[in-house]
Amino acid sequence: MLLVLMAVIAILALNISGVSTSDLFNQIKTGIEGEDDSCKPLAEAGDEWESSKDKFWQGGIEQQQDGYKVCPLCGGLLPGFSDSDYQLDLSGVTVKNTNATWNGYGITFRAENGANGLNGYMFEVEKVNKNNPTRIYFSKWVNGVQIKPYIKMYYLPSDIDWNNPPDMSVKVEGNTFTAYMNGQQVLQGSDKTYTEGGTGVFSNAGTELSFSDFLINPLNCPEVK
Repeated sequence: MLLVLMAVIAILALNISGVSTSDLFNQIKTGIEGEDDSCKPLAEAGDEWESSKDKFWQGGIEQQQDGYKVCPLCGGLLPGFSDSDYQLDLSGVTVKNTNATWNGYGITFRAENGANGLNGYMFEVEKVNKNNPTRIYFSKWVNGVQIKPYIKMYYLPSDIDWNNPPDMSVKVEGNTFTAYMNGQQVLQGSDKTYTEGGTGVFSNAGTELSFSDFLINPLNCPEVK
């Protein structure tokens, strides 16, 4: 009884002093069990990007005060990262369409800048011109050349708002790739050519892309944002 009374008095004292007992309990629990780092990013955007070595892409990615800028027909890979299964999250996206054609942007995965150009996969949202609906697709790149037909393509039922374009996520697991826009699953495809590689961000010829962050997370995160 004496121990119970002492515990009650201690809890009351903490509450009176403004200390949350639930927060205190969580802090103690974390101290005992250690922090949950199961969703700690495997890699994330920094001040350096690896630009493509081929002649198709015209430039790299520039770090800005509030994020990153990708000039038209530019892009780059995160240096030093390569893995097989992961999920990507491109957030805080804004675009400036510099031409009336070939608007859009994409994220590449299981990719590398080979001696003859980009090798890997890419998920893109793209509008060729005003007479065509916006399409999304998974494509494969071999030595800087985009292979057609695409792995999987879908025309969106309504055009996206280019003044408020969607964030993108891609989950890469085995031979299956699943794409999300603003948290909603929009496309799934599969291919077995590339089993591992890096990740990056690219912009179409008619679009200047800006974004706030780019994260690569492990698959065991509870959800793709």
